[in-house]
Amino acid sequence: MPDKIELDKPAPNKSTQLPADWPQLTQSLWRKGRQPFSEILRDNLAQWFFDPLSLGFIVLILINIYLCISQPFAKVDPASLPATHTWTWWATQEYLNDMPPPPVVLLGSSLFMHPIARQDADFLNKDFDYVRHHYSLYLSKQLQNRFHLKREPMCFNFSLPGDLVSDQYMVARSLFTGNHKPRYIILGTSLRDFIDNAVKCPGTTPPFRYLQRFTDISDISNIAYPQFWQKFDYYFGQLFYPWAKRLDLQALSSESAKTLLAPLIAKFSSPSLLNDLDYRRHAPASLHSEVEEGMDIIQPHIAPSYDANYADYIRRYGTNNGDQYLRMFNIQRQFFLKLLTLCKHENIKLIIVNMPLTPENKDLMPPESYQRYMNVLKTESNNYNFPLLDLNKCPQFIHSDFYDTAHMNSAGGKKLLDLLANSKKISL
Repeated sequence: MPDKIELDKPAPNKSTQLPADWPQLTQSLWRKGRQPFSEILRDNLAQWFFDPLSLGFIVLILINIYLCISQPFAKVDPASLPATHTWTWWATQEYLNDMPPPPVVLLGSSLFMHPIARQDADFLNKDFDYVRHHYSLYLSKQLQNRFHLKREPMCFNFSLPGDLVSDQYMVARSLFTGNHKPRYIILGTSLRDFIDNAVKCPGTTPPFRYLQRFTDISDISNIAYPQFWQKFDYYFGQLFYPWAKRLDLQALSSESAKTLLAPLIAKFSSPSLLNDLDYRRHAPASLHSEVEEGMDIIQPHIAPSYDANYADYIRRYGTNNGDQYLRMFNIQRQFFLKLLTLCKHENIKLIIVNMPLTPENKDLMPPESYQRYMNVLKTESNNYNFPLLDLNKCPQFIHSDFYDTAHMNSAGGKKLLDLLANSKKISL
C-alpha cells in the first residue's frame, strides 16, 4: 500500500538550500539574485532615500530649484551687493553715484588711465588716490574754456588697468544705459587691448566677472568663454545657482566675517608691515586687481624716469608664439563690433583713439599684427561712421613723454588731453 502523503507539510525545496560552507556574503548575494526585481528596487530605494548623504543631496537639489525660480540676487541692486574691491568696483560705485551722468566718459586701459591722472595731479599740484579719483579735471577745464561754458563739464575717467576690449564693452553695456548714459565715449585703445596673451578667457577678467552681475550675458557666452571647460563652467552655473553666484556668495561671507571679526582684530593685532610697501611689487600677482584706499597715490611732478619693460610686453603680445594671438584677436574684434553697435543703438557719440606708443614697443609686436589691428579700426570706424584719431602717427609725442615703452607720463597726458579738447569731433 503506497505511503500516505501529508498535504499540510510541503516537501522542502532543495533548490533553495545553500551549501553550509558558502561565505555569508555569497549566500546573501545569491538570495538577492533570486528576488523579484520589484522587491530589490523597493528595498534599495528605501535604503538610499533614508541615507544621510542622499537626504543631503535631495535637500541641495530642492534648494537649488527654489533659488533658480526665485533668483534672489536679481531682486537686489547689483551695485549694493558686497564685492571684492577691485579697480572696477571703485570706478562703478563712483560712476553710478554721479547724477546727472557725466557728458564725457574716457574708456580704456592703463594707457589712458595713468597719463590722465598724472596730468590732473600736476594741474592742481596735489596728491590723488587712484581709487577715489576717476575724473579728468584738466580736460573738463579745457572744454569749458573752448566752449565758454558756465560750468566745467564732467569728464569721467573709466579707464582700468589691463582692460581688454571685452571689458570696455562690458562697462558700456552694464552701465551706460538709461539715466547713466553719457553723450560721448572717448575710447583709448591699442593692440594690447585686442591680443593680451596673459588672458586666456575674456569672461574671467576682474572687470568682466564683476560687471556680469548687472546684465545677462547669455548672448555673448560663446565668445566670453571660448573653450570647452570654460563653457562647461558657465552652463553648469546656469543649472546650479550657487555655482553661478559663487563669487557673490564668497564676497558676502567675506564681508560678514570682516564685520564680525573687525573689533577683535583691531584690539589684538598690529598694522601689517606691507601697508607701507608698494602692493604691486610685494603682493601676489593674483591680488593686483584688489585695491583699497591709500594703496596707490598719484603725486604731482613725478621726476622723469623710463622703464624699458620689454619682457612684460613680449609676454603680453605673445611675440614668441607666432600667429597664436589671432584667436584672442578675433574674439576681441567681435567685442569691438558689439561696442560700436551698442553706441550706435544708444545714440552715444564714440571717438576712437589709437594710443601713442614708443617705436620700441611697436617692434615687440608679432609680425603683421599692428597692421591687422589698424585695418579693423579703420574699416569698422568707417562702417559705423565713428571718428578715428590715430595719435600713434602724431609727431607731437616724443620719447620723453613716456615712462615706459607704452605708458605716457604727465607731459604726454597733457598733449593727449589738449588734442582731445580741441578735437572737432566734440561739441558741447
